[in-house]
Amino acid sequence: MFISTEAKTKIVSDLDLATKQISALRTVVATLEKRITDLETAKPVKAKKTKKVMTPEQKAKQREYQRLYKARKKEEANNLATAVELLKENNVSS
Repeated sequence: MFISTEAKTKIVSDLDLATKQISALRTVVATLEKRITDLETAKPVKAKKTKKVMTPEQKAKQREYQRLYKARKKEEANNLATAVELLKENNVSS
């Protein structure tokens, strides 16, 4: 069967176009597969812990404990400062 030159060039150009489109589709598929694997292997997002709901009695107890704790720490700091001053005074008189 005889094929004209015009028909041959049209067939060749159509094949070239199809080859380019197949190549583009391959790259799209490859990028999508990479995205899928990234999403599948991604770490799951941890849910935030909800804040513990406290009763007024628990809040009052915690507030009292915190007040006593701060007072105790302040007293310890004052005692430490006093001890340091005494040591400085003792070293000067020596």
